[in-house]
Amino acid sequence: MHLSRQASIMSIRLLAIDLDGTLLGPDGVSEHDLAAIEDARGAGIEIVVATGRSWLESGEALDRIGRQGVMIGAGGALLHDAATGRTLDRFIVDEDVVRRVSEGLLRDGHVVHLLQDPDGAGFDYWMIGWDPLHEASRWWFQRHGVTARWVATMDQVGDLAHTVRVGTTADGDHLAGLAAELREELGDRVVLQAWPAVVAADSPARTIHLLEAFDREVDKWNMLERHARARGIEVSEIAAIGDGLNDIGMVERAGLGIAMGGADDRVRGVADRETSAPGRGVGDAIRRIID
Repeated sequence: MHLSRQASIMSIRLLAIDLDGTLLGPDGVSEHDLAAIEDARGAGIEIVVATGRSWLESGEALDRIGRQGVMIGAGGALLHDAATGRTLDRFIVDEDVVRRVSEGLLRDGHVVHLLQDPDGAGFDYWMIGWDPLHEASRWWFQRHGVTARWVATMDQVGDLAHTVRVGTTADGDHLAGLAAELREELGDRVVLQAWPAVVAADSPARTIHLLEAFDREVDKWNMLERHARARGIEVSEIAAIGDGLNDIGMVERAGLGIAMGGADDRVRGVADRETSAPGRGVGDAIRRIID
């Protein structure tokens, strides 16, 4: 660890925590991690959930740890008031990019999911296409009470001005190939990710993947840094903990970056420290910071 980063451990003012694979284990937020979060807040450290989920989809975790301050949702596309869900900041996807990514998904026979800024749109998703909704998406929407408007074609979408993510869900890993094609077509106009989906515990044992496209500025770190700057918090006073590809930016660039036990090797490669597995890892990391 660099000396400047080691020194920063004594002055952490903000801790960003990923959800899936980090704070959320198989049984949700553990008592061990919850107690540590409460102690961190008592020590004056601001806790910011930073997740690929939307505010609505993060509700169970936010209720568990207490809806204080802000949260970063949709992989860094949205900054919300944690208590009310009010949008405080956002990165929307260029409308031409929305159309081109959607057209590629529709050509491949996928239902397109256009995640909206609910403050602006008044609902959560535009859904495009009449093919059956993948069962993993259906389970996810039902679990979280997602509201959606369905149309058959792009031309029927009323307004793209509030779109913060374009995506779909599919079996297998062929979405990675489509993501590569779209990256080649759109270049640095878009951030594209393809990775395994979160599914029900009793789902059949098969690979289910997501494809997600964002504005080129979207990264958890970018939104985290904007929020910290507005609060007068220096980079050296920020710690971040995560496990997946959309955590690399904040783990690498925060004053103290922490990889979860079992994190992707690319996260471990940029982290200053590693902690234990979900259920204890977040709490153990916090204890090392405040004790």
